[in-house]
Amino acid sequence: MSSRPLAVGVISDVAALDHFCALDAPARAALCDVAEIRLDLLKLPAADLRSKLAGNTLPLLLTARHPAEGGQAPEDPAARGAMIEPLLDLAALIDLELRSAMPMQGTIQKARAAGVPVIGSFHDFQATPADDVLLGAVNFGQQAGLDAVKIATYLNSQEDLIRLMKLAGGTHRLRLSVMGMGPWGRVSRLVLAKSGSLLNYGFIGSSNAPGQWPAARLKELLSEL
Repeated sequence: MSSRPLAVGVISDVAALDHFCALDAPARAALCDVAEIRLDLLKLPAADLRSKLAGNTLPLLLTARHPAEGGQAPEDPAARGAMIEPLLDLAALIDLELRSAMPMQGTIQKARAAGVPVIGSFHDFQATPADDVLLGAVNFGQQAGLDAVKIATYLNSQEDLIRLMKLAGGTHRLRLSVMGMGPWGRVSRLVLAKSGSLLNYGFIGSSNAPGQWPAARLKELLSEL
């Protein structure tokens, strides 16, 4: 994985996907470093996605998010795996919730066999949990055999942001992607990228999380850090 902070452009609706697919390769590269394809929000058949993305050279992150963590995919782990697995050959990365790491081991093993790294994600849309919870999430990701852990929490104070900065800047055996949501969200995504967060999320089309930057602007700002 990269040693510099990367801008991830989240594609969460068909209009944004069509816009992305209409761009030439240099324009896509100027938009973001990695494009996240939110399979749960797009709700398109795998064959349609494959057709739209034909010829794409930008790294793709495939996500089918659990409804308890802001997604619209089925709760059934097998159903979420069935959304991702047919498209593994297009993926540079996939994202599964930490809560799904054990029930989705089959998908993880298929990704590993295909050489696709797996991110384990943790979301809290109301608060930033205590430090032991955050570190526990990172440690669990390591135990589950994941390649990176993404932590996204709601920032209610400067102190919450400082704690995420310390987490992102710490020494861990896994790579971390750390971000804040809410009124401090935009500031946090720059500060945390500077602190060591690998993947830093912005939106293509419409935002799907509070505190996101437009992806192209985020990429531009990250290049200046």
